[in-house]
Amino acid sequence: MKWIRQWWLQPDQYRWLSEYLSTSGLQPFARAIISIVTGVFGVVPIMMLWSPSGPHGTVGHAVAIGITVLCAGMALLWATHWPSQRQSELFTVGCNAGVTAGVLVAGDPLTGLLACTTFAPVAGYVALFHSSRLLLLTLANATLTTVASAGRVAMGGDVPLAVGHLLATAIVVLAVPFAGQVLMRLLTLDAMMSHTDPLTGLQNRRGFYRSILTLVPEPGNSPAPLTVSMVDLDGFKKVNDDHGHPTGDQILMAIADNLRRASPINSVVARVGGEEFLIADATDADSVPQAAEQILTAVSSTPWRVTASVGAATTTLVSPNGQAQELIDQLVERADAAMYEAKRAGGNQVCCKPATGVG
Repeated sequence: MKWIRQWWLQPDQYRWLSEYLSTSGLQPFARAIISIVTGVFGVVPIMMLWSPSGPHGTVGHAVAIGITVLCAGMALLWATHWPSQRQSELFTVGCNAGVTAGVLVAGDPLTGLLACTTFAPVAGYVALFHSSRLLLLTLANATLTTVASAGRVAMGGDVPLAVGHLLATAIVVLAVPFAGQVLMRLLTLDAMMSHTDPLTGLQNRRGFYRSILTLVPEPGNSPAPLTVSMVDLDGFKKVNDDHGHPTGDQILMAIADNLRRASPINSVVARVGGEEFLIADATDADSVPQAAEQILTAVSSTPWRVTASVGAATTTLVSPNGQAQELIDQLVERADAAMYEAKRAGGNQVCCKPATGVG
């Protein structure tokens, strides 16, 4: 039962997978594939209007045309830009509604049952990009629609055909999201390997920029504070020269553990250089000085008494509308400049700067 609970509690992975595809250069390709597939599906209902097995009557024809218009709109959405998480969820709802409507208005019950296989790519998409809860809703809808379609075939007098196609459709619809979950696991492992610092287990620079997006508000949401702290160890080269690199590695691992424990639970902690760390969290401007002092304490509390210079920059992000990367870059630059001010002032201290013009 434990693995079922873990599967059920799996969070929505749309934002991090979107960033993973972006940093891997695969987002344009994925966007094109989804747009093309959605557009092709939209052609099918119109083509079926000329088939004896297609929808009959005014209602059936209206539904077919409506599905085509819906698919065209969704294909255009993917063709023009990468959707937000909310738009992706609505895309999933639209796909479910379109397939269900198309199946139910099919003139030939067997044609409707065969059309239920269209739920497979929809479920595969949800398995890759969204939560297990949304996947379960998609599979529940697919099951009810498929059973209803099989019932129509059985009522026509061919029960074995209905049962056979029901089982075959169920296998296809279930196999695709299962494969999607396996692929998701492989992508997660690859992301962990490519976004993690092997020495400390913290995020590396690439992982930092991927994970910090979870702190950025979606367009239309309420403004949210965001603080980035740059931490640079003071005189660490001398530590390595005096005690050797193995000891230096032990110090870095100990400091990494302390920074992880001293940071808020939803923060992003990364090692981005030899002795440089970046921390991002939703701390507001009033709390930044205290949070930065906690960082200093976390560094100096190791047995080697190493100190650090900390630069912090904070802002309030207001629905960045696709410019999140640029805003984060500005925030990191401000934090880096503040850190160098602290270092020039003698080190083992904090310099805080509001990141004006970033929010």
